[in-house]
Amino acid sequence: MKKRQRSLSVPGISLLLLIFLTLCLITFSLLSLSGASADENLSQRAADRTLSYYEADSSANDILVQTNEYLAEYLREAEESSDPKARYLELCKELPSADSVYTLEDSILSFSVSVTDNQILQVRLELTYPEEPDDTLYRIDSWKIINTREWTPDTHLNLYNPN
Repeated sequence: MKKRQRSLSVPGISLLLLIFLTLCLITFSLLSLSGASADENLSQRAADRTLSYYEADSSANDILVQTNEYLAEYLREAEESSDPKARYLELCKELPSADSVYTLEDSILSFSVSVTDNQILQVRLELTYPEEPDDTLYRIDSWKIINTREWTPDTHLNLYNPN
């Protein structure tokens, strides 16, 4: 009598393995989709932020061009006076307000352009009287983004409290 050898494989194990692998693939694909969606949202916000910055930068450059025209006109008018430097700085105080409000303090001209609801692009120019024909009428002191909303840090700590 021959003994029959029993097979160690159970027919349900391959089905369970197939179901487990399918669930793993579905889980990983959903995680990948979630990550891709989050990356797309972040990229869109970064693109919108960059676009708003460059729009503000362009507006500030337009104001700078207009300011340069005013300063060149003031320089031509001041050269006809007896004290051109004093007359030039006096005329600079009469800069008309363009799209933004000029502020002049101690030969520092500043203006700002809105970037977002919470940020402005602030430009500060130091007005200079040109000593040479190739000298500029101003020196850019700063060109920076300033947050207008107060930052409040999250100081709440979730600590384990067994009681």
